[in-house]
Formats: sequence, C-alpha cells, structure tokens
Amino acid sequence: MKKLILLALSLSLFTACQFKEEVTFNKDGSGEYQLAIDMGGFMSMANGMGKKNDSLKNEKKPEVKDTVIKLADILSEKKDSIKRLTKEERETLESLKDLMIKIHMNEPKEEMSVAYVYPFKKASDLDNILEKFKKLEKSRKGKDQMMGGMEQGMPNAKVSYEFSKKKFHRKVKVVKPAKKEEAAADNNDKMGEMMGMFQYKLVYHFPHKIKSVSYKDALLSADGKTLIIEVPMDTIIKNPKLLDFEVKF
Repeated sequence: MKKLILLALSLSLFTACQFKEEVTFNKDGSGEYQLAIDMGGFMSMANGMGKKNDSLKNEKKPEVKDTVIKLADILSEKKDSIKRLTKEERETLESLKDLMIKIHMNEPKEEMSVAYVYPFKKASDLDNILEKFKKLEKSRKGKDQMMGGMEQGMPNAKVSYEFSKKKFHRKVKVVKPAKKEEAAADNNDKMGEMMGMFQYKLVYHFPHKIKSVSYKDALLSADGKTLIIEVPMDTIIKNPKLLDFEVKF
C-alpha cells in the first residue's frame, strides 16, 4: 500500500482532473498544507483496460476503502533501513514526519484520490514542499520507475512562502534543470496539449481580510479572507512565475 501511494502520486500527474493546493494560515503563522489530487481519470482508464480482459477483471473484487497513513509510523517501523539512506534523504523524511497521506478509492464509482496533509509551524516550513515530496518518493524502492512521471509533470521551479500580519507572498524561482533532467524538461513542451486538460487550483485561507492581490484573476470569498486561483496545468508548466503573487491584508 505504501508503494502504491507513491506510485499513485507519480501517475496522478498524468491522469488527474485537478490538483488542489489548499493552505490554511493561523494568526501565529502556523497552519495546514494540503495537496489533494483527483485521480478519477486514472481509475476510469484502469477500469476500461480491465473490461478488455475478462481474466484480469475477475481476479479480484472491486476495491472500496479509505486509508490514512502517517509518515511518523513508517519512520518508526523502518528506522533501521532509514539509517542506510543518505543524509539528505534522512533530513527530508524528518522534515515531513508529521505528514499524513489520505487515500480514497471506490472502483465501482471510478473514484480515486490522494491527499497529502502537512501541518506546519511557520510559512517557511512549506518552502519547496513539492520538491520534498519528490525526494520522499525517491527514497523508496523502485525509485527509477516512479520518478519519471513527477519529474516530467511539474515545472522546474522552487517555491517559497512568506506570511506576516500585513502580507503573504508566494515566491517562484525558475531553475535550470540538471543535465540528467533536461530530457524530462524537454518533454514538458510535448505534454502541453495533454496537460491542458488538467487544472491547478490554489485555495488559501487567511486569518486577515484581504485588501489586494497581485494576481489579477484571483477570486475572493464573501468574507474576503479566502483566495482562490485556478490555472490550466500546461500554463503553469510553460510559465511557473505566473503563480508568483503577493497578497496584502
């Protein structure tokens, strides 16, 4: 199951209908980050393939389950093997020790989703959070098979977060990929049309009322404390800086 979760994250970057990055900030700067990935498209595709092969279809009953996995439990269970990881990998796992992964699967209804829930103490704890998820995946066995989807599905950018009583800033810095990643980066252009079917949605909840947002197409809730931005995935891949914006309270 744990391997399935990590594989699902990689696959979801090609088959999800929507990525939803939702962040809730408290007045003291702490809060909760959640990356929810809808993989209903993947489930539909898998079911379609099963219908073409009756033998595969009859191997097992349709799966219906809701699972919550805590990374802290995995770190405790696998502490001996974790010692054999590199220092960087161990530090990444330790920084994500409070991460929870919630999986919903209902094969008859063609529903499958994964939510990564991460409580944080300060906004900077979220810096490059997606990069940390990549490293988490890479630390698992079978990493060579699972990393490809994620490397090609996300833009080459580093994201950092700043939050205070007066403003919030989501900073995006475009980075040049390493040589071994250049082929994957080139594939981003080829994936443009396909990725255009997917949406990346940001939902940020603040404890203060929003006065202004530098992103011109942002939507605000009725109470003025929630910010919503939705962008086609291919647009972000072509221009990661689009989601570099500032909010003033």
